[in-house]
Amino acid sequence: MKVLLLGSDGLLGSELKKVFSSDYDITAFVRENLDITDEKEVLQKVEEIKPRIIINATGYTSVDNAESEKDLATAVNGYAVGYLAKAAQKVGALLVHYSTDYVFSGNKGVGYTEDDMPAEVPSTIYGQSKLLGEMELQKNTDKFYLIRTSWVFGSGGKNFVDTMIRLGTERDELRVVNDQHGKPTYAVDLAKATRDLIESSAKFGIYHLTNEGDTTWYEYAKYIIGKYGTTQKWRKKEFPRIIPVNSEEFSRLHIVRGQATPAKRPSWSILVNTKFSHLRPWQEALKEYLNSLI
Repeated sequence: MKVLLLGSDGLLGSELKKVFSSDYDITAFVRENLDITDEKEVLQKVEEIKPRIIINATGYTSVDNAESEKDLATAVNGYAVGYLAKAAQKVGALLVHYSTDYVFSGNKGVGYTEDDMPAEVPSTIYGQSKLLGEMELQKNTDKFYLIRTSWVFGSGGKNFVDTMIRLGTERDELRVVNDQHGKPTYAVDLAKATRDLIESSAKFGIYHLTNEGDTTWYEYAKYIIGKYGTTQKWRKKEFPRIIPVNSEEFSRLHIVRGQATPAKRPSWSILVNTKFSHLRPWQEALKEYLNSLI
């Protein structure tokens, strides 16, 4: 079965490539192979390859930079998804697309299920661009899996886990936000779950796929430093001190340092999976990833 994978060199895309390469006829594109913001080029490539499945693992993922690069974020995360959906519909392909917890307001106080409505206007430009992509997807094809996920980590791309390890080796003290809640997700597990979802022939629609268990960035950072600190690599220096701060204080610290103010992220964007098999706890997945770094 032919699969067209877009973004095959990214954090998630590289794992998807591994998962699908063994049993599928996969065409894996990086950004240089296809400009997904060019509607004509998208249609031409899709008609040329005629895949049965298109997996879109591309995206503009810098939440903070999107605040000053709205047009680019909107083009990649929003309108381009519509182009892919139209092309998929034309050749009869299933389109798998990934979205984010940041489409929700974060004001609910409990987790968001697949049936909950996104915010009318998400708090970040990134969230707004991803919501536009969701709307473009559902408007232009009826054969899709829209997978919302959150806090993705793994090899092959910039992520919070790697950032904490790097900063922990450089600094004696780390200040980390303690009033934003979410679910970490291992790219390896998400890629495997994506294949399982496709092969299950589940009903088309929206799915929430994350590792189980929620946390804050602060508690997450403590866990990362603590677990990585048991390896030989870390014993060369003392553990950094991790200090909890609220989002407002974190923004002020950026201003004092002359850095760009972070985007206003949702405070409670926990995704609840009610429609598909649950993934393992994030702590277990993180241990596996940290062991792979030794």
